[in-house]
Amino acid sequence: MAGSWNVNAARICFTNGVVERLSSAMEEDSVMDYPISNTTRVFPPLIFDVGNKGDHQMEQLTKRVEELEKTTQQIQMDVAVLTARSEHFATKADIEKVRAEQGVMRVEIMGELGALEQRLDKKFERMEDKFDKKFERIDEKFERVDQRFNQLEGKISAFNNSITWKIMIPTGLLVLAWFVQNIVLKMS
Repeated sequence: MAGSWNVNAARICFTNGVVERLSSAMEEDSVMDYPISNTTRVFPPLIFDVGNKGDHQMEQLTKRVEELEKTTQQIQMDVAVLTARSEHFATKADIEKVRAEQGVMRVEIMGELGALEQRLDKKFERMEDKFDKKFERIDEKFERVDQRFNQLEGKISAFNNSITWKIMIPTGLLVLAWFVQNIVLKMS
């Protein structure tokens, strides 16, 4: 009867009642209570001993295999998640493409800023021209007001001269004449 078992990473093969060892991985973790050698044996070893020692070792082996299965499943899930995420990772080509796009965008923005600056300069020049014209008009109005004040001052000065010559001088002469008359008459 031919068959094979995988016992704690050591593969044992039975062929016509002869046991051969095919792998030497992890001999120190072996659950068998006899050393495995490269010599050929006539009878298969008692791997599944019915005694307490074998049962305990099989339970430990079963627990370890269960833990390995859980850990393997978790690793598989983590690898699947990382694989899914890695599809969205940026490559050097993607980064270079973004840099090139940023360079083009920067040039476009600088061009737009230059054009905007020129438009603003033209608007400020037009506003300056409008303000200059408005200030000239305001200055002209102030000059007219100043001329009117000068005219009014001339009229007031002429009126003062008129009052002085028409009213003040004759009144002053009358007061002087009355004073002279009263002093001279009283003295005489």
